[in-house]
Amino acid sequence: MPAFNVEDGVEKRFFLAVLMNTFPLTPNPAAVVAAERTVLRVPSLPNWIEPTVEYLKEKAVLCGSCAATRARKLVVALQEALSNSIVHGNLEITSDLKERSDDAFTQALAVRAADPHYSSRLVEILTEYDGERYRWVLTDQGKGFDVEAVRRRHAEEPEAILSSGRGILMMHAFLDEVRYELGGRRVILTLNKESAQEQRRQVRQPIQERVEVVPVGQDGAVDWQAAHEAVAHDLSTEGIGILQSGLAVNDRILVGIKRAGTTLYVPAEVRHWRTLADNVVELGCHLQPQARAAKETQTSRELSAAIEVMMGKHVGPPLSADERRSHPRIAYTARIGIHERAGAEPTYGFGRDLSKGGMAFISTVPLTFTTKVLSLPRGSGGEALHIRARVVRCTQIMGGFYDVGVQFVELEPDVCVGP
Repeated sequence: MPAFNVEDGVEKRFFLAVLMNTFPLTPNPAAVVAAERTVLRVPSLPNWIEPTVEYLKEKAVLCGSCAATRARKLVVALQEALSNSIVHGNLEITSDLKERSDDAFTQALAVRAADPHYSSRLVEILTEYDGERYRWVLTDQGKGFDVEAVRRRHAEEPEAILSSGRGILMMHAFLDEVRYELGGRRVILTLNKESAQEQRRQVRQPIQERVEVVPVGQDGAVDWQAAHEAVAHDLSTEGIGILQSGLAVNDRILVGIKRAGTTLYVPAEVRHWRTLADNVVELGCHLQPQARAAKETQTSRELSAAIEVMMGKHVGPPLSADERRSHPRIAYTARIGIHERAGAEPTYGFGRDLSKGGMAFISTVPLTFTTKVLSLPRGSGGEALHIRARVVRCTQIMGGFYDVGVQFVELEPDVCVGP
């Protein structure tokens, strides 16, 4: 900055003019990010794709390199790139399986995601921003592919890219540059900074209000002894953000909100959490005002016993522990039936993991966040176990394939629960 004499009014006015033209009048840290660099190492699990892409998108928006109007297109491009690195790269699932009329691709995805030999492979993501452009470098640990052969095929058979190369088309359409290195194991994406600056859209109303948090067990029992105070910091018609001391929470909670001298308890599901400074944990919760906490019943005990028996028959490798889960998981890759209601014609998916509280599976159709009836094979011989389950997660992995998470509710009535 130019030196000036504080007694010299002319030089002082010149300095202030330079300062005002350089920095915005309203403080906006995103506008003054000069550069940044981040390295992530992501496991090859389908349910990592969406949150990782969301994190990468948020970084690009918050540093001012991507306008809000372009953020959705950026998400599509990043999702295609990361899906390719995980599914085709590290899990080594060929794209031609997607074009078959059967469920070969869905089955292969579920099986490979449950196999530590493949799923433990990492995708390294390097992000770089230099003030002018944002760059993402994704490197997988797969076998790669012949980049030039794919380019020749697309040049000689333009219709080929419409079937097996749609992701490449979207990446090129939404970004400024896409190129490959290391025999196809590395893709480099570049987005030039847009000149227009836009504020990030806010969908939640900021608040600051004391609330009560009461844990609810998988069996529906409310643990009133573990109730504790917290602070809500944002609120919408469907969700609430909560700050509390330490991670003492189940997947399901009651949120007590004081109104007119009384406390209204609203059921909620904890969708995500992160640790902030000084042992403060931020919870992101989905409110369920129409739901009510259920008491422990004989049905819930029968369901838990039936799942435990089935887990004993499907001996799979134990999966890594997750402090957000109440029950340990095992790998479970059986073909399952998905019914909108009892007796309805099923669609099919393939399991990824199973616990007494719920499961994850791959589906070829998007599922609404409602209760479904699942048919789970019990192992060699015997009828399938029929369970009512509530869909709590359904995220698109790539075109036509979805990673689904469900919580078990109860055994389907009138169905045998024995082993």
